[in-house]
Amino acid sequence: MKKTILMLFVAMLTVSVSAQRFGVKAGLNLSNYYGSDADGFKTLTGFQLGGLYELPLSGGFYLQPEAVLTLKGAKYTLGSSDLKMKPYYLEIPVRAMYKLPVGSGNLTLATGPYLALGLFGKGTYAGDSGNLFTKEGGAEATLKRFDLGLSSALGYELSSGLFFNLESSLGFLNTFNADGNVKNTTVALVVGHKF
Repeated sequence: MKKTILMLFVAMLTVSVSAQRFGVKAGLNLSNYYGSDADGFKTLTGFQLGGLYELPLSGGFYLQPEAVLTLKGAKYTLGSSDLKMKPYYLEIPVRAMYKLPVGSGNLTLATGPYLALGLFGKGTYAGDSGNLFTKEGGAEATLKRFDLGLSSALGYELSSGLFFNLESSLGFLNTFNADGNVKNTTVALVVGHKF
């Protein structure tokens, strides 16, 4: 009896391990700021590049944590020049995903929280630039390093592992060190492959 239980446990563990997958992804970001103090900001085009891990849970449900380098930010017109905020973040979304079989692949719907760490970035205006995440000349850094929010994705995954997503992220924390209500928001078109 003990041998049978042990064999069943090993078989279940083998199936579970073999169902896990890794993947890579890249995409085009359209980012901006939102909130009561974000009037006048305009969309900035950026990118994202990262990896993911897919863990099956039950039925069509999966857990998908990711690590993504992403360019966010926005631009603001001051006089005849644009102020461009280009912060780069390491974003860690952890999404619960559901796969619905459609055709030869799966329609996917995923959502969950993300945590982001500001790595580096510059603000530029009329030829001058400054680092967004560090103090300069005794002045406080322009942006806070940490962000937290909600990440969602709607996509289609082919049986080969190739997938296409429309993704969004909505920050919950004030992005700027100054008082106010200015938060990150991003929409992205993403392509990737799971192995």
